[in-house]
Amino acid sequence: MRIATRPCLATTALPQVKIAKVETPSARHPVLYNPSIVIVLQGSKKGYIGDKVCTYDADNYFVTAIPMQFEVETLATSRDPLISVAISIDLLILRAMVLELNRRPQRDKTIEAYYATPLTLEILDSLHRLLNMLAPASEGNQQSCLDVKMLGPSLLREIYYRVLQGPHGKALYELVTRHTHLSDMSGVIDLIHEKYATELCVEDMAKSLNMSSTAFHKHFKELTSSSPIQYVKILRLHKAKIFMVQDGLNASQAAEKVGYNSLSQFSREFKRMFGMSPLEEVSRTRALFGMDAEHVMTAV
Repeated sequence: MRIATRPCLATTALPQVKIAKVETPSARHPVLYNPSIVIVLQGSKKGYIGDKVCTYDADNYFVTAIPMQFEVETLATSRDPLISVAISIDLLILRAMVLELNRRPQRDKTIEAYYATPLTLEILDSLHRLLNMLAPASEGNQQSCLDVKMLGPSLLREIYYRVLQGPHGKALYELVTRHTHLSDMSGVIDLIHEKYATELCVEDMAKSLNMSSTAFHKHFKELTSSSPIQYVKILRLHKAKIFMVQDGLNASQAAEKVGYNSLSQFSREFKRMFGMSPLEEVSRTRALFGMDAEHVMTAV
């Protein structure tokens, strides 16, 4: 099985699967994860979410059922690089599986939307077969590309199923089951991600869930470790970073795109969160993943 041969943040022939290879350690820094399953094949990561620390490494995988903003520390060297696979959660596939399983949701308001849990041999076996199929497809092998098209979704289902059956799998059940606490809040978070560059009203979001503003604020912070207003601000800054790193926008263009009217305010808040100016943070990220100034590497 051939994985990335150089530092990268890589897409694959299956859109839901991305691979990262990092050869240098990084101190705690802010990240934004979409709903995903992250499996570390080598090296180690620590995620800091509020007072909680999640370690995901060769023995433990990480799951977040909602878009999460937190801080991550990466342990890696050139001799022992970090190699990780991020599998985005395809809600259509997951919803169909949950309907087939016909398991009644627990409607638990204390459910954890993110967690690290021991990696099983069954998940690792499914992942190895998936990666062995993706490697030749990345090189343009037509038969392998056809294999990915026809067999890729079934291997994703296999991994989702193993995670659903895991000790914390109820989070994914609740995510795609209507009128559970997690699915209701997830709907609001999805709205924030869609409208983040506009003015958002917390009272309107609370009313959409038939909650008071106070109760909504409390439940939102319990789930995401930040207030709704903080979440929107952090999301805007993360989105701006993505536009600069991947699309080549400058700070002024990125600031305007995510809803800032003042470049100085954007630069000030960006540096407060990332600890560097926009230009410095973009350069650091590109160097970390082996990107040049023109493109993001796409390979296996």
